[in-house]
Order: sequence, then structure tokens, then C-alpha cells
Amino acid sequence: MKTRIGLAVLALLAAGCSESENMGTPEVPVNAKAIRIGHSVQGTTRAAVIEGSDVTATVLMCDGNTADWTGFTPTYKNDIQSGTLNDRANVSTASFKAGTDATVALNPTLYYAHADPASSTKSHLVAVAPDGNLAASGTIVTMKTIDGQQDVMYAEAVDAGSENSPANSINLAFNHLTTQLNFAVKYTSSAGTGEWKGKSVSLKSISIQNAQLPQTVDAADGTVSWTDAAAALSVPGIANPALNESATAVGTPVMIKGGSTVKVDVTVTVGDADLPFTNVTIKNGDGDLITETAKAHLITLDVKEPETASDATSVTATATVTPWEQGAPGSADLD
Repeated sequence: MKTRIGLAVLALLAAGCSESENMGTPEVPVNAKAIRIGHSVQGTTRAAVIEGSDVTATVLMCDGNTADWTGFTPTYKNDIQSGTLNDRANVSTASFKAGTDATVALNPTLYYAHADPASSTKSHLVAVAPDGNLAASGTIVTMKTIDGQQDVMYAEAVDAGSENSPANSINLAFNHLTTQLNFAVKYTSSAGTGEWKGKSVSLKSISIQNAQLPQTVDAADGTVSWTDAAAALSVPGIANPALNESATAVGTPVMIKGGSTVKVDVTVTVGDADLPFTNVTIKNGDGDLITETAKAHLITLDVKEPETASDATSVTATATVTPWEQGAPGSADLD
């Protein structure tokens, strides 16, 4: 029985292929059954991907009684001649809105293995979001952007059934692979005579030490490779908000590797001076906060005004930087 295929989603690209390879005219009616899938996003509702978010994902397909990705080689296009499917794509880009029941749009369409009579060969699907760049062979998906703003998720293998017995409900259940950090800041003035009396106090920056970001995801099993922990990650979206006694959300959520403590550097502007607070360890009650994968943590920073000692004299100083002096010149002949 022929199946009519709807318009491909022209705004998407299959991971690892060029626009000319994957985008074109709608596929003609074909003598094979298309795979129709749903989705869900598992995890906290505080995640960067929330209900209504637009999500794209790289979807991989393999055939067999079980999901065996050994020797997987990506094919990005369906070879259809005069309505006959000669070769199938096994990589597609999925597009959907999180929290809806709409069928996932696939570009290109994925088909079950076809035979006459109908094939009993099973197909299996996995997915990585957001869509990334797939290696020339194998199942490693590399993130297109690595900046702490990506809600990287994985949907483990699901049995899609076969042409003669397609699964009634194919659901890609996406789970978050990172922990999410959200920040809020408040200001507590001194009970006595404070050093900052009469001065404006605002937040300039927050930097997370030793943050590791998802670099690649192996679609075969969801294994993540992470960036080195050497670099600090600046929390984006901080626009020098004035601080007050109420905790105010600042910046945008960041998503990093979970399962570790959090140490931050914070800069507060008091009057015209920037005051750094370095190596601040985030606490959870009496102990250190240990982040958890697939959970969102709200971190509240309380900036406390220091009290001025009335019976002592404070030390003040100015700073100068010695200018660079011109050194001896050098030259070389490039023969």
C-alpha cells in the first residue's frame, strides 16, 4: 500500500551533510512505509528545554532484531526512482515542540526495510538533541556549539517495529545529560555602619570555575565526552542589575557536567569600584552543593555589606602600572 509523504521540513539539515545533500523537492509516493514517531522530554520543568520549546535532534536508524550500531555508516538521502525505494536514509533531523503530542517531523523521511510481501525486519531509532555533526562513520555526534547554553539530551534506542508490523506508538524519550545552574543575587546591608553606605551596588559578573561542557554524544549508548575542566565559564546575560534585599534572578541558565561541587568567582560593582569575590564554594546547608545530572539547581548569592570599624583607621592606596618601554629593535632576512 502506497504512503503519501508530506513536505520535508525545509528549515532543517541532516547532521553532517550539506544543504544541497539533504534539502530538495518533496518526496514522491513510494512503495515503502514511512516511520512515524512521537517524543517526550524527561526531566525537570526548570530545564532550558521547556514546554513549547522548539527542538531539533539527530536521529539514527539501524535494522535487526536488536539495536546493533556496529559498523554504522550514515546515509543521508533516500534513493527513490519512479516511486521505488532503492536505498534508504538512516540519518535524519527531527523537529518538534517539547510538551506537544504532534508527530515529529523528519527530514529526510525514514522508511522501514521494504519487501514484497511486507518485510519483517525491525528498525531501531536513537536520537541526540540538539542536532549535531555526525562522523563519517560510526555514531559519534559532535555538538555544533559548545558554550554552556545547549540543553544536550539523549533518547535511547526504541524498537520501531517493521513494515509488516509497525509499532503503534514510537516515542523518543529525551533525557537531559547535563546539570543546569540558575543564579539569583541579593544584597544584605550592614546592621551597623556599613562601608557601602550611600553607594550603588550592582552585579557585574559570575564565572563558574572548572566547568565541563558536552562536546560529543555517542548515539549508540548516550556516552558523553566533555571539554577539559581548565577554563572558567562566564554566566551570560548579566547586565549589571542593581542589588536589593530580595533575591533577583540574574543571567541565563547554564548547562554543564553534573556530579561535582560548584566554585564561582563573582564581581560586584560598588560605587565606581569593582570588588572581586574569588573561589566562592557553593553550599547546600552545612555541606558543599553536589550537582546532579538532569536536575536544575538554583544558586542564590548573598552579597553582604562589610561593617566599618569605628575605632580603627582603614588603609587606602592608589595603584599605578609602569608603562612599557621600547626595547631594542630586531630584524631578519627571509631568503
